Amino acid sequence: MLNAHARSLIEAATLASRPELRPELLEFLRLLKLKELITTEELYEVFLQTYLFAGFPAALESVRLLEKVFGQPMFITTEEISNTDYSDFLTQGSDLYQRVYASNAPKVRAEMLRLSPELAAWAMIEGYGKTLSRPGLDSKTRELCIVSQLTQLGWERQLYSHILGARNVGADIEEISEAARIGSRNDQSRCSYAEQLIKKLV
Repeated sequence: MLNAHARSLIEAATLASRPELRPELLEFLRLLKLKELITTEELYEVFLQTYLFAGFPAALESVRLLEKVFGQPMFITTEEISNTDYSDFLTQGSDLYQRVYASNAPKVRAEMLRLSPELAAWAMIEGYGKTLSRPGLDSKTRELCIVSQLTQLGWERQLYSHILGARNVGADIEEISEAARIGSRNDQSRCSYAEQLIKKLV
């Protein structure tokens, strides 16, 4: 079972995924500030990784609401960005990619390379290396947030990949199911297809 801390981050991830949910996200952030349950940095990490799954506008507008409620998040400095070594991102990305996809990593990688060498490279460097390997959140929480967003957005193939990924980095079936239920927002069709995918793990 998810604790209140993880559940709140997953709910924030879900609300960040669609523009029509912005009013609810604003109110939810205000509630989180009152409860003092989540740090600004943790929320920033959830919203930052949103660009990989819901797009840059979703990430940027979520960070805008975060600033409105909590004040300016902790940003990486310009100096740190200029000193970035992309070979480090590739190494970090490869390590995390292997953890997330486990024995399926070569197959998933080959399929991405077949479809688009550019997207395969960007996924490794930008996705797994530069974004999902950041230290602000653990991999399990990141994957559960991704499960919730992909449930909400309806990308079934990617959802199943990240259901597997969440399990591979330590989430149990109950936690994954709960993340999917949060992501479905009581939409029976979304919840149903997510549960069918999760059943494949049993």
